[in-house]
Amino acid sequence: MSDLYNVEPDGTVIATMQSGWVVECLPVGDLLLRVGAHIERPDEPEPPTYQMDGVGGSSESRPHDAESIKDPKTSDAECAAWQVYLALKAAYDKRTAELDGQINEMRGTFINLEGIKVRGLPADLPAWADKQRTRYGFEIDGTDDESLLLAFIEHNVIRTMRDGVRITAGILRASGLDQEALDAAEASFLNTLDGRQGHRVDSGDTDVSG
Repeated sequence: MSDLYNVEPDGTVIATMQSGWVVECLPVGDLLLRVGAHIERPDEPEPPTYQMDGVGGSSESRPHDAESIKDPKTSDAECAAWQVYLALKAAYDKRTAELDGQINEMRGTFINLEGIKVRGLPADLPAWADKQRTRYGFEIDGTDDESLLLAFIEHNVIRTMRDGVRITAGILRASGLDQEALDAAEASFLNTLDGRQGHRVDSGDTDVSG
């Protein structure tokens, strides 16, 4: 049994959030993996090349890097091409980061709306939103059902990165991912948390919200 979620006798996969809320993880893993698939990514620019002497007088073309470009034998044309490449690479990295942010936001929205069912969800979300606005001065966007559901989940239910790991692993489990692949995915999730926190993440409830 995973430390991230539980499987009930009827096969329902549930995950308990650090906030105490319990969510059912739905079998939509295939769709989750396809979120953002329509977004077109730019082609990564290629660095200029130089000729490297090989065995027997032959030569081969190699891409320049930050060290090779410093070689005294590097031509002025190559240096100029390297500067153009750096500018293109910076623009590429910026755009890629923007797209990654968009996809991550889409993925989070998909999980909250399509991937989980919150047990004990308040029946009157508009009343909940009004209390958040008047009592605490929180900005709750929108008044439609989806906007209020997203706001409730973000404010009350999913509070830490580990909560996200629990849910993602639970969705994959509910979707029928085989045990070997599931174990590998869970290990990868936990290693990611470990790297972000700067220390080992055990199976307990570690707060990673801040």
